Amino acid sequence: MVEKKQQGVLSPVDLRKKLGLTQRQVAELLGIREATLSNWETGKVPHIPPSKIKRMMEVYQCDIDVLIEAFEGNRLVSR
Repeated sequence: MVEKKQQGVLSPVDLRKKLGLTQRQVAELLGIREATLSNWETGKVPHIPPSKIKRMMEVYQCDIDVLIEAFEGNRLVSR
């Protein structure tokens, strides 16, 4: 399971790279386009649908706290 860095928080890219996955691979696992994942990682599209959260936890092999902190600046879920 992916855990927090000792100093600081993992970014979305850190989570993905720690697992040795490309954007294309993660996008396929999440059932989204690669461009969508890129936009989530960079915060260009800050709203991630709540329906994707559980699958993201499975793909990134992390708990909800790590996922929220990684995407916090991007506003993890839409309101």
